[in-house]
Amino acid sequence: MIKHHEPLETAGPTVGAGAPAAGTAEAAPQDESEHGTLQKLKVMQFNIWLGGSEVEGGRAGIADTVATVEPDVVMLSESSPERVTNLLADLAERGLTYFDNKNPDDRAVLSRYPIIEHTSFPSWSKAVFSFGGTEIAAYSGHLEYRYYVTYLPRGYGGGTPPPLETSEYGWKKIPTGPITDADLIMRLNEASGRTKVTQTVLADAAEERSAGRLTLLAGDFNEPSHQDWDHRTQDLFDHHGTNVTWSTTKAIEDAGFCDSYREINPDPVLTPGFTWPSDNPGADISKLTWAPDADERDRIDFVFYYPDERLRLHDSLLVGPSGSIVRSKRVQEPGKDRFWCPTWTWPTDHKVVLSTFHIATR
Repeated sequence: MIKHHEPLETAGPTVGAGAPAAGTAEAAPQDESEHGTLQKLKVMQFNIWLGGSEVEGGRAGIADTVATVEPDVVMLSESSPERVTNLLADLAERGLTYFDNKNPDDRAVLSRYPIIEHTSFPSWSKAVFSFGGTEIAAYSGHLEYRYYVTYLPRGYGGGTPPPLETSEYGWKKIPTGPITDADLIMRLNEASGRTKVTQTVLADAAEERSAGRLTLLAGDFNEPSHQDWDHRTQDLFDHHGTNVTWSTTKAIEDAGFCDSYREINPDPVLTPGFTWPSDNPGADISKLTWAPDADERDRIDFVFYYPDERLRLHDSLLVGPSGSIVRSKRVQEPGKDRFWCPTWTWPTDHKVVLSTFHIATR
């Protein structure tokens, strides 16, 4: 257990750059603008892998991650009301107070600031809080895990249910090899409903902005980004020549949101930003891979923001081990992604996305 907040260790080509600093519930002023004082807001997307239950010491590892980074907002996936209650208690033991949005299922929002409104949606939840007088609506999503058709070009079924095409493969290896028909992949991806449920929160976010609030949107999408599967990567990462316009991130972008990680790290070859499957030294490799003979790495965890004159993106990086799982082997990522590596038990098979903003407060 970490009671005194330890600094994160770094790995990657820019060691020490942009280190998340320990803070207090009142963010330190950074600058002045015509819209007020600029203060740092740290936003974390965190899939906690069934509440850390798959790793010995995983529950403590979740709290240690939050206690060390001290984000202002945490978007949780694979959570539950019980797991949130446990996490809030574990954080209190570490001297930190967070509030939650009372969501009844596995996507939740934690905030260091009292939550003044909250709403649940299919596959999403919302929390509204005031950050120095500036109100922010934060949305946390965990989308359908089946129809994981990013596996088809890698020669595996994506758990598409019958009677749809490719359902006969389940999650198993495809005997005839990779399926690279982009139209088929996009059609099956659309059948997942991930984009449809996200359109609901995009409409709600537009209403929040009309009320003068800033909007943030984060989650484990179980779907890659359209920015990562284009001509630049078509012959990498077992894409097998496939270009796919993944519809959920495309819909979010079309609604005006910006992908914080890809904005700071624009090259999907040099900085792929893979968040799954992450290496985890406390878990057997068989638990960390669903396509054991493939390179299944993808960036499926995101932090999006809607541009506003009161908000500036400052940085975005990954928290977690700098290694991934490729063809059932533990490998170190060779690119230029920046990692803040844990010195405590890593509780999950994902990496955390940590994005830092400067917000104009009153």
